[in-house]
Amino acid sequence: MAGPGSQRNKPHKAGRRAGLSAREKHKNSKDAGVRASIKAARTGAQSKAERLNASKQQREKKRAAVLEARRAAGPPRVVALLPLSADVDAPRLWASLLAACSAGDDPAAAALGSKAAGGMEVEAAAAGSGAGPAPPLAMTTLSLSERRRTRFTFLPPPAACDDPLAIVELGRSAEVLLLALPGDVNTVTIDDEGGMALGVLRALGLPGVLGLVQSPSASDAKIAMKERSAAKKHATNALLEQLPGDHKLLHADTEQDFKQVLRHLADAAPAVPHWRQQRPSLLVEAAEFRPAEEAAGEAPGTGMLLLRGYVRGQGLSANQAVHVGGAGDFQLRQIDGHPEPAAANEPAGEAARRQQQGAAASAAAMDTTGDGGELPVLARPDAEQQDSLVRENEFDPLAGEQTWPTEEELMEAEMSAPKRKRRLPRGTSDYQAAWILDDSDLDDTDLESEGEEEEEGEGGARRRQGGGGDGGGSDEDLPDLEPNEGPGGSSFRDIDTGTEFGMDYEEEEEGERLQGMAATLKERRRQEQDDQLFPDEVDTPEDVPARRRFDKYRGLKSFRTSPWDPKESLPRDYARVFAFENFRRAHKRAKEAAARAGSGGDPDGVAAGTYVQLQVAAVPADAAARMLARVAASRGEGGQEGVAPLVVFGLLQHECKLSVQHYGVRKAAAYEDPLPSKEPLLLVNGLRSFRARPVYSTDEHGADKHKMERFLHEGRPSVATIYAPIAYPPLPLLAFKESPDGSGPARLAATGSLRSCDPDRIMLKKIVLSGYPVKVHKTKAVVRFMFHNPDDVRWFRPVELWTKAGRRGRIREPIGTHGSMKCIFDGPLRQQDAVCMSLYKRVYPKWPEDMSFTA
Repeated sequence: MAGPGSQRNKPHKAGRRAGLSAREKHKNSKDAGVRASIKAARTGAQSKAERLNASKQQREKKRAAVLEARRAAGPPRVVALLPLSADVDAPRLWASLLAACSAGDDPAAAALGSKAAGGMEVEAAAAGSGAGPAPPLAMTTLSLSERRRTRFTFLPPPAACDDPLAIVELGRSAEVLLLALPGDVNTVTIDDEGGMALGVLRALGLPGVLGLVQSPSASDAKIAMKERSAAKKHATNALLEQLPGDHKLLHADTEQDFKQVLRHLADAAPAVPHWRQQRPSLLVEAAEFRPAEEAAGEAPGTGMLLLRGYVRGQGLSANQAVHVGGAGDFQLRQIDGHPEPAAANEPAGEAARRQQQGAAASAAAMDTTGDGGELPVLARPDAEQQDSLVRENEFDPLAGEQTWPTEEELMEAEMSAPKRKRRLPRGTSDYQAAWILDDSDLDDTDLESEGEEEEEGEGGARRRQGGGGDGGGSDEDLPDLEPNEGPGGSSFRDIDTGTEFGMDYEEEEEGERLQGMAATLKERRRQEQDDQLFPDEVDTPEDVPARRRFDKYRGLKSFRTSPWDPKESLPRDYARVFAFENFRRAHKRAKEAAARAGSGGDPDGVAAGTYVQLQVAAVPADAAARMLARVAASRGEGGQEGVAPLVVFGLLQHECKLSVQHYGVRKAAAYEDPLPSKEPLLLVNGLRSFRARPVYSTDEHGADKHKMERFLHEGRPSVATIYAPIAYPPLPLLAFKESPDGSGPARLAATGSLRSCDPDRIMLKKIVLSGYPVKVHKTKAVVRFMFHNPDDVRWFRPVELWTKAGRRGRIREPIGTHGSMKCIFDGPLRQQDAVCMSLYKRVYPKWPEDMSFTA
């Protein structure tokens, strides 16, 4: 028997298994790889080598797709030339570019290229002395001699480089932009006109950019490599200041330089802005008009406009509406297949081969024949799915009217109405009391019976009568005034010249008119400065009661948290616009419908890259004449050069309907004149060009109310609100201020982009009535000069007061007959403090005068 100090072994645990032996562990480690591979096969996991191999296969697949797209006979790439300085010899550069496009080993092709370039030899063009006439500055399509399947449509520089609207037309159509810069380091590389053009293109959306550095003369083509390198470096630094980023620059002096430029254009993928990628477009190369007598189904005075060109961007559906710049929105009767035109320097065999391929593709997609059986019909619209051209919403003006109440309802309302005590002379009967009115019986309609506001016919501007208010102006203040009006909505007389503003300028002399415009500009600058120093402060008029002058305003406890119903007291114009239940969902559906047109999912659509003929229905004859003249001028017919081509855009769903659009805008740095709200501007949103009078408001993220801004201040982001057809972002906006007499070019005033289409966005106009304490005792004060009669004090008594020192207060009661009032505040008031009252009312944009939205 063991004693207390004997050894005691740990008892065996019967229910527990012993650990793995070394042999079992080694066996499991060998089987782990097999089990892991089986598990990876079941779950789809891949090893590192397999992932690298899959990534390599994806790269090779994409590279093969890119090479196949380059080898395919696609539409010509649109290349536009834009000189950035007056020192650039644009005609010599244009002639050298066209001549080098066909210079190769094939003598026949070189001869055709020389003929396309106007008979000018490449060496002679580079030297600036051509043996033949210079090529016209017109839209030209050429094919490379080395790569027959690569074609270019060259767009010449605009005739007036100082016209920003011509730069806009160039930016709408170009896929690659050639920026020409002088190679002389002693000259200005980018002048004012070039900087303006780059600013317009940046706001519109830049396509692919390639810089060309040109020597100042033909002898400079043989200068030393060191000087060429210095000139290129100087041009690179100048371009980097205007266009941040990595942009390639090439020399443009010799024949080899231009061949390198063409090789770069052939290899580089074209890059266009996103807003052009999500919509179909057509660069019109030929046009024809058939009047109503020749085109069946057309109304008198209209006809059918035939437009030919390549579909670019997204595929085009026959159910889509199209926007023709300068004419308006139209529906398509059908889309015809048309043989592709041959390039100017293309051999006849290559052109015939391409036409046969196009005919085979058209025959595969054709289901019917045309009216005359000459051209295959690629697509016809579906009457049920075709987009409508309805601009305004139809509404019933009596839809909101109620029926006359019954006798029971009248008796119930009379019994439930609270009894109000009135002070009447002793012995007054009920009949006599019904004819006695006191101030409390006067409603808003009675107060407005004296003709408070009037509608001004021309321009639709609303003005209020009575002096004072809003810094001596009207209640709608300066933005509602016409350019020839003074503050207050009435004419005023210049002391020096005696010219009265608001008169017909045609009856005045030119000198007096210019002096009047200068005085108006000076007055606007003064009011813009006052708006920055004393924002929203107005003066209460003395001859008009404040309760009638500001009857449409109301007080808010807090601008941020106080509620404001977006459906309350809407103008009748809001019944004519359309609104989305979910704007993002509608945008998504519109993009999906546009994608189906080019992918084959829409039987009524044609794919991008197809050369088609659009039959645009119901085009007015005068608009068609303008379009034909523009297309002819862009091709150099009629002796005109440097005319931008016509671009037709396909519209997405609902983009013909009218709504309330909001654009985030900033004032252009080069525009120094005041830009008040409701100022007439020429707006270009990429698709359309139209005139409007935008209303500016603050841009706060997540706010449900936004304060109206009387001026668009420099360096401060704002939101411009207008009535315009629905559009989907991203979409740029360029606002131009046209000259009053139309003699000079328009100036870029503001730039921005589309935010949304929402009629429920609340814009509140704020005014601040100010007064000054004449007697202060701790938290109590007697305030004067805010109102001028005791009735106004009683009317605005519920509105909260505040001081510039941060105190809050309220009105207790009026004193005397001149508008003085007793006020109490939440803390001691200082004698030099100013007492203010904030009032708000909702404002709406101006209804457009031209419903076609074309300019």
